[in-house]
Amino acid sequence: MTHPGELSDRELVNRAQQWRRQSLYGGSRNAGRLAREHEAEMRRRFGGGTTLSAPLTMRPLARRPRPWWRVW
Repeated sequence: MTHPGELSDRELVNRAQQWRRQSLYGGSRNAGRLAREHEAEMRRRFGGGTTLSAPLTMRPLARRPRPWWRVW
């Protein structure tokens, strides 16, 4: 098996997601440990956030009009 430090960024993200998914669905006994190793390598490479291409939007959220009646 390839060590997480030897993978490219995209392969690392894909494998981390794959191992985490297997761990959540009870795929194998080592899936949780492997997911943690890959996620630790992601934190080491990318810092705290692990989203690679999710820009933060600074626009205000749209306000929904309030109903004119009150629901008690």
